[in-house]
Amino acid sequence: GTDVLLRFDLQDEFQIKDILFYVALGIGTGLASVYFSKIFFKINGFFDRFKSPIKKLIVGGVAIGFMLYFIPPLFGEGYGLINNLLIGDHAAAIGNVPFFDHLTENIWVIIVLLIGITLFKAIAMTTTFAAGGVGGIFIPTLVMGSVLGNAFAKIINNIGLDFHVSESNFTLIGMTGLMAGVLHAPLTAIFLIAEITGGYELFVPLMLVSAISFLFTRYFISHSI
Repeated sequence: GTDVLLRFDLQDEFQIKDILFYVALGIGTGLASVYFSKIFFKINGFFDRFKSPIKKLIVGGVAIGFMLYFIPPLFGEGYGLINNLLIGDHAAAIGNVPFFDHLTENIWVIIVLLIGITLFKAIAMTTTFAAGGVGGIFIPTLVMGSVLGNAFAKIINNIGLDFHVSESNFTLIGMTGLMAGVLHAPLTAIFLIAEITGGYELFVPLMLVSAISFLFTRYFISHSI
């Protein structure tokens, strides 16, 4: 219908004092975009060695199953994970992770798990493609961006230097940075993320992070995946 795809309610207005943090987020999403692109090409190159689609299926299935067992949030499209992060419920976003259930009260464990999701989402998505599965690049990109932005904000808020930034805003804007970098489409990233979330009040940081991420990624990766 006419509802937004991702539930975002502006909790904190954009503060000009946070501008340097948004610049750092732009660089961070640029690095993540370069990582995503390189992983995409390397894993596809690895699976191209297998001439038999059955071998691709077996290797890919085992690899994905292994990743999903240890990092359950990688399973599925990722809308729930994004929405939970946007409303500040990182426990629901992460869910039950083997061996870490008793440690999730520690914010730094949460941050490490979020960074792990960011890193392995690209691997899981590309392995699915390369092994002969079907899926999309758009939503995994948003998942990576949202998780990275949320982890980035948590680091700033818990590093002990009396800084405070909006975790929901950084979660939203992280999606823009990854999309601009991975797809080399900064304007699409700005308007699409604002449109599907209703986050129009954040146009300045949306533009800033999108531009930095795009330029950073373009320097290292000539063409989008």
